[in-house]
Amino acid sequence: MVISITVFPDAELMVRNFLAEYFDSDAHLCTVVPGDPEFGALIEEQAVIRTIRIGGTWRVRKALDEPSVDIDVWASSLSTARAIANRARAALEAMTGDQRDGGLVTYTSEISGPGRRPEENPNVYRIGFTVGLCVRPA
Repeated sequence: MVISITVFPDAELMVRNFLAEYFDSDAHLCTVVPGDPEFGALIEEQAVIRTIRIGGTWRVRKALDEPSVDIDVWASSLSTARAIANRARAALEAMTGDQRDGGLVTYTSEISGPGRRPEENPNVYRIGFTVGLCVRPA
């Protein structure tokens, strides 16, 4: 018996690579936040942006993946964190039609807009938001 399956692309990786290309060297992109002391050294020089898939569903007979991806921005000032988060938000709105890492983004939406998130380090500011994508294999 032959089973037909669809393996969806890694949406977390797609978003990270898209934002890395957009920001070039203006921010450090990751899917896992670096530990101390690397994080401390990074944050002094540039913003850190983490992308992490937090869930989602498939639909249309398993032809489309609808991941929810959380974006967190850490910076040494609140104004920088907000500015970088707003730039990332605008960039991700334009991700529709982007093809990379084995997938094609057919739609983007905002699940939760940018807002301050708790941060244990009082010298670091964190802004986060959540986007929804519709992705299919390329």
